[in-house]
Amino acid sequence: MTERLSVEIDERNDAFTSAVKSKLLNHLPTASTESLDWLIMEHYQFSFANCGLLQAAVECTKTLAEPGVSVELQRNVDEEDGHAPMYKQGMLNVGTDMDKRVEFPATTKFLAEVKALCAPNPSRALGALYATETAAIFEHEVFFEICREICDRRGFTYEGSLIKRFHDIHLEDGVEQGHKDGLAAFVDLDQTGVEFPEGEAIDRGEVRQGGLDAIEVMQVWWDALLDKALAEPAGTAV
Repeated sequence: MTERLSVEIDERNDAFTSAVKSKLLNHLPTASTESLDWLIMEHYQFSFANCGLLQAAVECTKTLAEPGVSVELQRNVDEEDGHAPMYKQGMLNVGTDMDKRVEFPATTKFLAEVKALCAPNPSRALGALYATETAAIFEHEVFFEICREICDRRGFTYEGSLIKRFHDIHLEDGVEQGHKDGLAAFVDLDQTGVEFPEGEAIDRGEVRQGGLDAIEVMQVWWDALLDKALAEPAGTAV
């Protein structure tokens, strides 16, 4: 029996995210507040861009014969709407102003590469968005802890804060797990070689490639983030 493609992508994703999570959380107590602030600002860029990336994939996947893919991606867009402003305000409430962020080339390149994966190939876009939605679970787990650390250091109560609620929506309320599960049904729907009167078949090979390509660009981005944030002494991460 052929292994479910979602499982293969998950295993590759887990290997990369587990390594990042372990490294980052092990350094959390000794990382400078400036470095943690900087990491949050960079992650916010992905949150801010997310709805646009998802919407591009919605339009791209409308060419598939299976209409459920674009419908599911649109549901994800609708659920994410308003979350980036909540992230921004939640951090401003505890002393982090996202508007003071200085462009980091690795983040700019990362977002451009993810955007390129969202079109024009619909099967590849499906795989790529499945991988990024899966990794979003790990990101919220990590930034839940980073934001709590920031609050503790600055004397803000994390419990009941807007920024904790932001992460709880995605974790405890199951938004990210729902996005992952919703897309997995189509990632595992192998239509390779099937012809439809209208629309393209979901191509397992392209879905797989999109997932692995997305993981690769995420890994490169996270390597760059950690190299800068964890290697610099207090006061130098801007």
